Amino acid sequence: MTAPLLDIVDLSLHYGDTRILDRVNLRVSAGETVGLVGESGSGKSSTVRAALRLLPPNARLEGTVRIGGREVLAADARELRGIRSTEVGFIQQDPRGALNPVRRIGDSLTERLVLVHGVGRAEAKRRGLELLEAVGISRPELRFRQYPHELSGGMLQRVVIAAALTTEPKLLLADEATSALDVTTQAEVLAILRDLQRERGLGVLFITHDLHLAAAYCDRVSVMLRGEIVEELDGADLFTGATEPYTKSLLEAVPTIREARA
Repeated sequence: MTAPLLDIVDLSLHYGDTRILDRVNLRVSAGETVGLVGESGSGKSSTVRAALRLLPPNARLEGTVRIGGREVLAADARELRGIRSTEVGFIQQDPRGALNPVRRIGDSLTERLVLVHGVGRAEAKRRGLELLEAVGISRPELRFRQYPHELSGGMLQRVVIAAALTTEPKLLLADEATSALDVTTQAEVLAILRDLQRERGLGVLFITHDLHLAAAYCDRVSVMLRGEIVEELDGADLFTGATEPYTKSLLEAVPTIREARA
């Protein structure tokens, strides 16, 4: 049996006496999209940041996290940099916040390749332009020279996806990656992600508050409440197979359009 790309076992996170995550278990395998849903403050983003150890110094972690078979929580600084820079791509919620406003788009795409992986600048640029084209950016040579404020939100989200793929990771962690986009742009970005996933065998952890999107896009969905995974369902069964009261309450809160009776 192939080891999962992301394997989280009994992960707990505390800040002093405050518990943020409580024995979270989560797996993502190659070619699989796993959704993580729950209300704001339930611990979804904390799970991703804990898995990458992107936490303040006063955070205390327990449990096991393996990314690409490499242990994260016990890794020293050098090993951790290697995991972050080669094994995983991180797509943040706000593309404008993820990109340096005073650096050109091309710099954001090539910097890690050049400075961390020792790739020549010409080769890094070639890869960056290919990725811009792969994520549906028109006129990539022009976009490469532009600044973030010159691109729309949808284009910036595509740039962030391209930047996450520069080192050819096998695992993508997408934290509300499409929540700021309009419905049409969201569909386009998700289609691009799906195509890239099929081409590269990517595993994707997809954090979202949109339950309809999770049901349609994810193979499996984990439901989080107060730092715990309370239920896991196949995406197709999310709206019909829930057994936990909290999951049912989330589903009941989803807005629906009902036909008016004559």
